[in-house]
Amino acid sequence: MISNENNETEVMLVEDDAESRTDLAEILQLEGYKVVAFANGAEALDHLVQSSPPRLIIMDMRMPVMDGSRFRSAILRDPQLAQIPVVVVTAFEPPAAASLSALRVLRKPVDVDALLAAIRENC
Repeated sequence: MISNENNETEVMLVEDDAESRTDLAEILQLEGYKVVAFANGAEALDHLVQSSPPRLIIMDMRMPVMDGSRFRSAILRDPQLAQIPVVVVTAFEPPAAASLSALRVLRKPVDVDALLAAIRENC
């Protein structure tokens, strides 16, 4: 990990596609973010209730076990978790950001510059 001002900033990545998850995690780590990554919403939710919250969550919508909609709904039911900013990334027709209480909805393939800008603005 490159050492810079983002070093203590933890970002959660919830993405079922292993290649996308690895690629995005590497990009974020090169930018100096600490990344915790999970393959579905259930794994991510388990982590959230057991650990200190990340500064931001990047989540896919279509995932096995617990999809993005159910994951986001679960987060919003918890007042502490509901405060975590969320950026949605999806390959399918993107939902409105407001419908998910998300900062931004980005279409896959992800525009890395747009994703990094959203992170910087909110971390």
